[in-house]
Amino acid sequence: MPDLLFLAGMGRSGTTALLEVFSAHADIALGVERYKRLYPRDDQPVTAALFEEQRFFDFGDGFTNLTPEHAPEWAPHYEAMRAKWATARYVGDKMVAIRLQHVWATLPDARFVCIVRDLEPVAASWEARARNPDDHGWDAESDATKAVAAWNRSLRRVRRAVKQRPDRAVVVEYDRFFGDPVGASLDRVLSWLGVDRSPEIDAAFAAVHRQYVEKVAPKARTLSPGVQAFLDEHAERDVWREVTSGLAL
Repeated sequence: MPDLLFLAGMGRSGTTALLEVFSAHADIALGVERYKRLYPRDDQPVTAALFEEQRFFDFGDGFTNLTPEHAPEWAPHYEAMRAKWATARYVGDKMVAIRLQHVWATLPDARFVCIVRDLEPVAASWEARARNPDDHGWDAESDATKAVAAWNRSLRRVRRAVKQRPDRAVVVEYDRFFGDPVGASLDRVLSWLGVDRSPEIDAAFAAVHRQYVEKVAPKARTLSPGVQAFLDEHAERDVWREVTSGLAL
């Protein structure tokens, strides 16, 4: 069986863009939160059998709402992943639950690329989605203030994983990864995975970098003074600094 690879990060921290980059490689085949509803469950283990081709592409288990049927925008992605599943060096999934320790309990050799993003843009995105009555894919209660606790928790989990198992978990920072036109962080992650930088992954990275430069970086994000004060009071900035200072990747 191929090695297992997961892309992990809290919601609105760049996991989808990261997926677009890494899944472009011929040796990497990843799902789109294929087991979204399974990862948070402590009573059910994550097993290697879930990543066997026939099992992985049978979406009748109810473990995700992002199926080709219910989220048809992802149908071409799954077609491309299935075409290379049998020959890929890495297969796996992206997750926003950040359950590294839970996965390692049954799959100790699984690798994780974790992405972290500064709190303000994450909180602003949560706030915007929570306030949008037409956004039926987002919980209206998951606003900027709720983002703080999730951000703190995700950073603590990433810090623990990278400290305990640097051979199986690495961390990249959103702005540094997507904002670098050369893709130095991408090079280092690919080297860590032992795969070459291919023309396909170059093209995918160029696309997400262009989107970052043209749409993400210039975007104005405004939080009310009250919300900003809440963030300043409750955010574990010391953990952020510890996770991101001196990043090798």
